[in-house]
Amino acid sequence: MVKAAVIVEPEKLEIKSFDVPRVAEDALLVKVKACGVCGTDVHVFHGHLKAAPFPLIPGHELSGVIEELGPRASESIVVRGGELRGGDAVTVVPGLPCGRCYYCLNMPELPNLCTNRLVYGVTRSCRAAPHLYGGYAEYIYIEPGSWVYKLPEGMPFEVGALAEPTAVSTRALGRALGSGSAAGLTVAVQGGGAIGLLAAAAAKVAGAERVILIDRVEQRLRMAERMGADELVDMREFKTAEGRVKRVLELTGEVGADITIECTGVPAAVPEGLEMTKRAGKYVEVGHFTDPGGVEIRPHVICFKDMDVLGSWVYPMAQFGEALDVLSSGRFPFAELFTHKFKITDALKAIEASEKGECIKALIVP
Repeated sequence: MVKAAVIVEPEKLEIKSFDVPRVAEDALLVKVKACGVCGTDVHVFHGHLKAAPFPLIPGHELSGVIEELGPRASESIVVRGGELRGGDAVTVVPGLPCGRCYYCLNMPELPNLCTNRLVYGVTRSCRAAPHLYGGYAEYIYIEPGSWVYKLPEGMPFEVGALAEPTAVSTRALGRALGSGSAAGLTVAVQGGGAIGLLAAAAAKVAGAERVILIDRVEQRLRMAERMGADELVDMREFKTAEGRVKRVLELTGEVGADITIECTGVPAAVPEGLEMTKRAGKYVEVGHFTDPGGVEIRPHVICFKDMDVLGSWVYPMAQFGEALDVLSSGRFPFAELFTHKFKITDALKAIEASEKGECIKALIVP
């Protein structure tokens, strides 16, 4: 039997057991070694995502080892990093595009825009066999069409589980950089949660000369220093938007940041971020995966600054390659982002700790 944490309905989580599935010829079974708790998991738990079909096993930031490999799995599953064998350490891209919607057919280079995208741990119910479609379980069943990346040799499973959020962060940075480099640039990051911290690290790996990170939580600010931030704007000291904008301008010779990345998910951060970005700069919105409402902005600011305002919605599957490059750079203590670890039986505590901000990031360790 396989143990798993199941959200049976909004705000109700139970520990259940499922039969070990029979693996089809074109599928594989991964023994989960680590699964990160994402803010999206919190939203799923509360029923904020309409696409989440209950009951479901949450968890889409995972790493593990190949337990069983169907004889034709390597033909039906996209494998990056070399030939796949039993026992290999891997991470899984959770999103699968449908291949049939408008965006899949007309903009295949942006599979993240698929309107019917299936996501392990988010839009896959566990009601029907083989049930195991989320990372809060001892095993996860990987179906044809999925993308699987082999972990670089020696990479800890905790770090491998960060491939998904790092893909979010590197994609956001890439929206501003395009195919260019961050060399010599100043990058401001609003928010020191996991995505913001990984964005700071990614910016430094990409060559940014200076990274400024803005947050109010002591634990996050101290971690930001370890993850590449050169300057911190402590919201406990700079209590107003005007004060924080003024501080960023002071740190940039009154010019502003070349790139500002919004990772807070707080609407009020947006007009503030626009103000701290330089003329001809780029503002990237990645923090609002769910919709907490609106905020008033001044369109004149965008026009006067001749700036680019860019949205970043998850990532293409190939983004995991860049994410693993960042994580294997060896420059930052990525595993230490997981400040709290939980067993599957304590999955509800993991979600609660994440929601309350008690941890930088929580980890489920089966």
